[in-house]
Amino acid sequence: MFLKDSRGLTFSTNMLIILFILILVFGAIVNIIDISSEKTMNSLEVEEIERITNEIVDILINNPGTPKHWENLYNFNIVNPGLSIENSSEVNDEEFYLNTVSFKKLQILKNGEYGNLITKKLFKNKMKSSISVYPINSNIDPIIISDDFNNYETSSSNIIAVNRTVRCDFYSDLSIISVSNIDKINSKVSSETNSENNFKINNNLYNTLDLCNHRNIEKNEHVDDEKYEWICKGFKLNKNDFEEKNYYIIFNENSVNKENYWILDTIKNHSNDEKIINSNKINLNDHLIQFFENENSMVFYLHSKINKNNIDKYEYVLIGVPKDLDISSFNIDYFKKQECYFIMRSYYDEN
Repeated sequence: MFLKDSRGLTFSTNMLIILFILILVFGAIVNIIDISSEKTMNSLEVEEIERITNEIVDILINNPGTPKHWENLYNFNIVNPGLSIENSSEVNDEEFYLNTVSFKKLQILKNGEYGNLITKKLFKNKMKSSISVYPINSNIDPIIISDDFNNYETSSSNIIAVNRTVRCDFYSDLSIISVSNIDKINSKVSSETNSENNFKINNNLYNTLDLCNHRNIEKNEHVDDEKYEWICKGFKLNKNDFEEKNYYIIFNENSVNKENYWILDTIKNHSNDEKIINSNKINLNDHLIQFFENENSMVFYLHSKINKNNIDKYEYVLIGVPKDLDISSFNIDYFKKQECYFIMRSYYDEN
């Protein structure tokens, strides 16, 4: 069949059909190529995001940042960020600890410096990200820090998550002395094996961890018997610290109302005033203040008389906290280092 237009040209309908089919096929091929190209670009983009995010996570958990202890600064513009815990001990030669995160540094990020230190200095403003720290111990709340991340999180298919296991110190730096299972095992170890904790008073050698000030005192010595075991630990406070902080004993739940007792006294004044442990948090300020009336510093002893039926579960930590820190919702686990999952999520910022 032939058609004739106004100019006298003829066309075959078959040719029109073939041309139409060719156009459809060509369009489909172009569309497939575009989709394939987009998938390739998306795959390359995901790989690049993953590479950058892994590198930044390694920097954060295996590097303390500069300058040293930058978390104590007021201006963070000169900071090269890193989150690992720096070593404050004179005994250990390590400058910092790998696969750790400092709670203080995390708090600085959470309190407004995430954009400056992470987005700007590490991601160069090219990517959005978030950091989540999930303690394996469910008694501690997770830490979530982000830079305008959540609005995009649900709609992006190119979000990368990098997960590492780290140790976070939380408020453990506020701990002065503590008793845990390892202390019970080593409670009878001689003080000479830990000379770094020794101090002298009136030319007598004492140790803050191992020696009890009731030793060798007739009828007053803390000696284990069939029902109870004693663990006694000393610590030194000065008057200025006492005036600036609140002091607490924090017990775990398994230590409360289990026929366990505590005594607080000093190197100079021995006490037999056993107080039953009936609360998991005891404010010591009222007990300490009487000793600082005529002294600028004092060595104290905290004596634990522990029911042997409960010895494996008994724990406490003695802490000194700034007066403006509310610890009413904190349990003992907040004052110990904890294993955590450190998760960084990231994506390219297309704005």
